[in-house]
Amino acid sequence: MTLTDSTATNADRAQIHGDYVTLRVALLLVGSYVVFGLLGFAVFAGFWPPPGEDWTANQIHTYFVEHKTGLTLGMVLMAFAGPFYVTWSVAISKVIGRIEGPMGPLAGIQVIGGLLTGVVTFVPATIWITAAFRVEERSPEMVQTLYDFGWMFFDTTFVCSALQSVAIGVAILRDRRVATLYPRWFAYVSFFTAFCYVPLTVMPFVKNGLFAWHGGISFWLVFVEFFLFTALGTWLTWRALRTLEAEDLAAA
Repeated sequence: MTLTDSTATNADRAQIHGDYVTLRVALLLVGSYVVFGLLGFAVFAGFWPPPGEDWTANQIHTYFVEHKTGLTLGMVLMAFAGPFYVTWSVAISKVIGRIEGPMGPLAGIQVIGGLLTGVVTFVPATIWITAAFRVEERSPEMVQTLYDFGWMFFDTTFVCSALQSVAIGVAILRDRRVATLYPRWFAYVSFFTAFCYVPLTVMPFVKNGLFAWHGGISFWLVFVEFFLFTALGTWLTWRALRTLEAEDLAAA
């Protein structure tokens, strides 16, 4: 090997390492999504659980008046957090791309699902900010309408997140490596996560109970499973990136 060849190899290895550092940063930025999103949604806005689907217009209006500052700050944080879910999805798409090859559609489906999930995070936040803005000048019915609209957008668009989960699960089952990049059990976790969203189809037809937006299934089950899926996906993708980096460095 000549000095030029050695220099080229070192440069290639440095490029590979730099790419994987960037991917890891993109992956870990989901921590900003979780921290700022929950801080805004659950702590400052007090949506843990949120004002109920069965609340009257006057009750909703009073809540927004009394919590205007917290709601505004909380929804600003939630809107800020939304895009960081996209960077997480991009990192996962790179791993899926290595599983399925350049012509496979699953990496693209997964990242589009992640992008739309980010949109589904920050659009309702801006709707609820609007409800809080000049709340004293708005009628209770107007505030209730905006509040309802935010939840309809937030919950009935669940297919965006379900698409992402299903794409990840299918990609894992298609992995033909002896040591798969993701464990196969995570495919079934992904499918279960997608299944948990399905009851949200009932939400527009009820105002209380398990399927209301503040209920045991539509709120608690969906939120717990979503964050469990996100935590597991982060850990397992980190491991997969480490495996791929070692392979790429060995081949350089």
